[in-house]
Amino acid sequence: MSAEKAAADSQIAVLIDFENVGLNTIQGLFDALSDIGRIIIKRAYADWSKSSTTREQILELGIEPILIFRSSRGGKNSSDIRLTIDATELLFSSTVDTFVIVSSDTDFVPLINKLRSAGKVVIGAGRKETKSSNLVRSCDRYFFLDQADFNVPVQIPEISPLDELLLRGFRASADDNGRVVGSKLHATIQRLDPSFNYRTYGYTTFVKLLEASKVAKVTRPRKVGDVIIELNESFESHK
Repeated sequence: MSAEKAAADSQIAVLIDFENVGLNTIQGLFDALSDIGRIIIKRAYADWSKSSTTREQILELGIEPILIFRSSRGGKNSSDIRLTIDATELLFSSTVDTFVIVSSDTDFVPLINKLRSAGKVVIGAGRKETKSSNLVRSCDRYFFLDQADFNVPVQIPEISPLDELLLRGFRASADDNGRVVGSKLHATIQRLDPSFNYRTYGYTTFVKLLEASKVAKVTRPRKVGDVIIELNESFESHK
């Protein structure tokens, strides 16, 4: 089973080697993963007693900080070991079927091989400049976090928070032709913002909300079927 074919309701665990990759592009990664399934675990491993400035970012992203005390030169290895132990425990004691290992460290190759041999999908994520070919090849799929797709999008002038959410959902779920069916977009948006409800905005259906949006162009099929969503031309550059 490849990550490309992972079911839309996959149960995802994201395990972050903070000292290796940081958090600057993690929101972009979470957005991309929302098209694959439901993130049920978010953990970042580091000596957080020395990284207090990231506290607000951790809370905003809903990440559980796993504290690793650095008491020797082996502190970095301690983070790797704890991440590996947690992944192994989740393998045997949780419903997780997709593991996301956020690191460029080749030390995780044996863990990735173990998870895949147990039938799990494993997605890697790290910086392209520090990538290891062995690490990339060991995964079902690998995201390069320093590519433009994973940068936090710059806010677009004169766009409402709702339209910005729709745009993020579209970017995460659209196919190579720049299209997505309405039901898939709706599911993706609810993963990005669990509080989303089209009725809150005064619409009786999600499609009616889309039709009133600046972002979306809605095409209804001639026969019964799901609507097709594309971006309006003025937003094409923000795919």
